[in-house]
Amino acid sequence: MRKAFGIVIGCTLLCGLVMAAMLAVPPPTNIEIKINLDYQTDGVDQPWFVLSKGARDTVQWKNETAVPCTVSFGQDTPFDVEPIRIPSGEVRGPYEATKAPPPPPTERVPRNEVYKVYKYSVKCGGATFDPGGGMKP
Repeated sequence: MRKAFGIVIGCTLLCGLVMAAMLAVPPPTNIEIKINLDYQTDGVDQPWFVLSKGARDTVQWKNETAVPCTVSFGQDTPFDVEPIRIPSGEVRGPYEATKAPPPPPTERVPRNEVYKVYKYSVKCGGATFDPGGGMKP
């Protein structure tokens, strides 16, 4: 009886530790970038975004223009889809940066610093914009 009681207490404590660890990790963030063709902001409402590879953050693009648009990172894409075609008024994503390289050791790059910079193109009709993004651990 004593042994069974000890096992129950041990399992309860272990479950508590697991729950505390799960709560300590923030949930992934999803960033929505709106394509607006504004030349002052490189054609999007956020000309720069940062995803955390470790947190499994995602990004999606919403085409708020009257024409179809294409988001392209080229061969250095961090995503599984290249290019991303977005009809007028639609949203594509969310996309996780599964093809981004793993972060370097923390002594070389602090935890919340960008370790990989990406440039991409947004093409809508005859207009082309070149915003960017980055990866952090």
